[in-house]
Amino acid sequence: MAKGKNSFPRGGAGAVALALCAAGALISAYLLVADFVLGGTELCLTGRGCDVVRESRYSSLGAVPVSLLGVLGYAVMVAAVISPLGRRARWSVLFWLSAAAVGFSAYLTYLELFIIDALCSWCVASAAITVAVFLLAASRKEMQGGGAVLKSLGGAAAVFVLVFAVSYSVHSPDPEDTAQQAASFYQVSLARYLSESGATMYGSYTCSHCERQKELFGNAFGHIPYVECSRRGPDPDPALCAAKKIRSYPTWEIGGEFYEGIRTLEQLGRISGYSGK
Repeated sequence: MAKGKNSFPRGGAGAVALALCAAGALISAYLLVADFVLGGTELCLTGRGCDVVRESRYSSLGAVPVSLLGVLGYAVMVAAVISPLGRRARWSVLFWLSAAAVGFSAYLTYLELFIIDALCSWCVASAAITVAVFLLAASRKEMQGGGAVLKSLGGAAAVFVLVFAVSYSVHSPDPEDTAQQAASFYQVSLARYLSESGATMYGSYTCSHCERQKELFGNAFGHIPYVECSRRGPDPDPALCAAKKIRSYPTWEIGGEFYEGIRTLEQLGRISGYSGK
């Protein structure tokens, strides 16, 4: 039976476009759930890069999570694919929507590579999907648009640049705090690594060197397993300190070895085998 003018093909390019947009929506939805429900991402091919990106101040645009914007953006593209519009109109709408999505994805990838200094494999997958949808829509538009192809591609390039520029102007980093932001990402990532690898810091609430050690981590020290050795300190465990033969503060236990005195973050990274990912 011949397909009607407005029927969407169940196979071929239309089905591929629908599958790609649905996959992108699922990835964005997962990142949204990981942020507000799970408290972290799983199966991140770039190590802790996904959580570093997720916890950065660039994970939201104002009060709106970027992952939510992804869900909404892909939902709009899905709606365009399954809309009752004619085939040519559907591919045209998808072409322009995906061009804008590629521009925003390029901006987010720029942040990961040059500002946050961490890659989120889920985010990279989403960016790849936007490119794939754009190329697919462009190929269909070319088949139906004839001599207007170059004009359409030029318009798409303009949309790409405009979305990138607007995103940068609204969401751009403050040059004065870029170094501070990068440091905080490293602090959190290292602190989490130390915690997950079983490292422990032993100290006393009366120890000024312990306070200096904590200050090197900033707020990220909350991730570090800490044992208070002074009986008068908060939540003390002097018996454990005695069993571990802790003689000075601070003392780090990393990989079954003990390291006395203040250690820089870089030293702790080397001792623990932290790779920075």
